[in-house]
Amino acid sequence: MKISATILAAGQSLRMDNDNKLLLPIEGVAIIQHVCKTVLSANINPVIVITGYENEIVSQAIPKEVDNIVYNSDWNSGMASSIYKGISSLPENIDGNMIVLGDMPMISRDTLQLLIEQFINEKGRRIIYPIYKNRQANPVIFPQKYFSEILSSTGDRGCKKVLKQYPDDAIGIPIQSQEVVLDCDTKDDYFHLLAKKSDYVET
Repeated sequence: MKISATILAAGQSLRMDNDNKLLLPIEGVAIIQHVCKTVLSANINPVIVITGYENEIVSQAIPKEVDNIVYNSDWNSGMASSIYKGISSLPENIDGNMIVLGDMPMISRDTLQLLIEQFINEKGRRIIYPIYKNRQANPVIFPQKYFSEILSSTGDRGCKKVLKQYPDDAIGIPIQSQEVVLDCDTKDDYFHLLAKKSDYVET
């Protein structure tokens, strides 16, 4: 079964006081690099990163092992356009696509593999997502059968629409670690990630 990943790395980090959150270091490594390395370590193929704001600088921080870096010229319109760009860039033989947020550096290989195993157990027919303390979290794996519906509904709205419209076709996997809800939207978030690094980040 072939599972791809789309890593979203196009946003402007409006709440970060002019810093690009994806380039902020954790243990000397940029946040986007942590995310990419973890996804690559889970044997997901292909791995596609969608860039936008500060494309050239962000692209330099992306490991060379990443299969494809796709520039979203419409990044300023929001996450929807990046998801559209990512799914549109996938080869036809993909059974499922994992949508990964580029600002979640604490996500672990074990968690990604757990989600993938569940997706395979469901024969690639069900949406798989993590749950932390009854909270739906990220990343999410969508079966190929929903790609066209997500695209026709324009990206993130399409993802949410599919999850809402087909609740019986989605499975939440309980995760005991905070890693699936720890993102980096503000400076406070960043300092919180730094405080957590010894618990979650593998170097």
